[in-house]
Amino acid sequence: MVKANLKMTVRNRQALFWNLAFPLIFILIFGAVFDNNEGVSFDVGVVGPDSAYKAAVVDALESSGAFDVHQGVEADEMDALKDSDRAYVLVFSDQPTGAASAPVQIYYDQTQGPNAQTGLNILDQILNGVAGQESVAQITTRPIESLDIKYIDFFVPGIIAMSLMNSGVIGLSTAFVTYREKGILRRIKVTPFSLPKFITARMVTMLIVAVAQSLVLIGAGKLIYGLTFRGNPFLILVTIIIGSIAFLSIGFAISSFARNAETAASYANLITFPMLFLAGTFFPIDSLPAWLQGLTRILPLRYLIDALREPIMRGNGISDTWPDLLVLLAVAAVFMTLAVRFFKWDARPT
Repeated sequence: MVKANLKMTVRNRQALFWNLAFPLIFILIFGAVFDNNEGVSFDVGVVGPDSAYKAAVVDALESSGAFDVHQGVEADEMDALKDSDRAYVLVFSDQPTGAASAPVQIYYDQTQGPNAQTGLNILDQILNGVAGQESVAQITTRPIESLDIKYIDFFVPGIIAMSLMNSGVIGLSTAFVTYREKGILRRIKVTPFSLPKFITARMVTMLIVAVAQSLVLIGAGKLIYGLTFRGNPFLILVTIIIGSIAFLSIGFAISSFARNAETAASYANLITFPMLFLAGTFFPIDSLPAWLQGLTRILPLRYLIDALREPIMRGNGISDTWPDLLVLLAVAAVFMTLAVRFFKWDARPT
């Protein structure tokens, strides 16, 4: 019986995926994210009058390996901070005669979330370490004042995109495979109600649910945590619809290839799980290793998250989101073409 059970387990590809491959993927992803041998690197701008203290701080930052230092004009560095090209900007004041340090203001981007505090702690240690044990550096920390972006402003768009992905990929793929297994599609085929209308009705229904779901998430973020809603509501609505169509197309394509509901769920989780942690849902992509940052460019979820964050978090318009929306439309076209090409009315033999 043990031998028979082992054979059944090995032959059950669904069980093998969940018992072996899925945990392995989990280890690989989190190992790459949180055990980065390259270390976390922050872009920091340094401005202000030259002084011995400032020069020593710059040397310490460059030798630490945790910061990429950019020295320039204050206005330019602050603009780079607002555009997320800098994580911090150190503004030095004149160093008093005989003093071991000069007053420093640290401007930082709150959208970095927990990473922002990590970098601030390191900067504090370096600034005080350069000042020496007998002197305490005069440090003032300030979030960027132009938009006063909070971490919840960064977090909510990611959660909206995640919910749209899960609903489209997992929800639609398993639903259509179930329809096929139960013979519902075959019955529709012989009725006056055409299959395209049936599919369209299903997708429109899920689009309505996706919009309602997004409104609930935005409302909860605003009422409970003070989410600041900055962008054009119509642009955000269009982004939600385009993003939903892209992931519904992926779900539809999976349903065309999957033989049964269990297989569809495996395919869907295999696609969505890496995107959940690599597309910048919970933390900035900049915190990933360099090789993983390049990999995220092939993940559709990244483009939906970016397209939502630009209007919601920064109040930007279509000029900043159209490249992301174009990628999502291309994803929808490719996967919808595959779905139609390989669509099957009846369940495939196992």
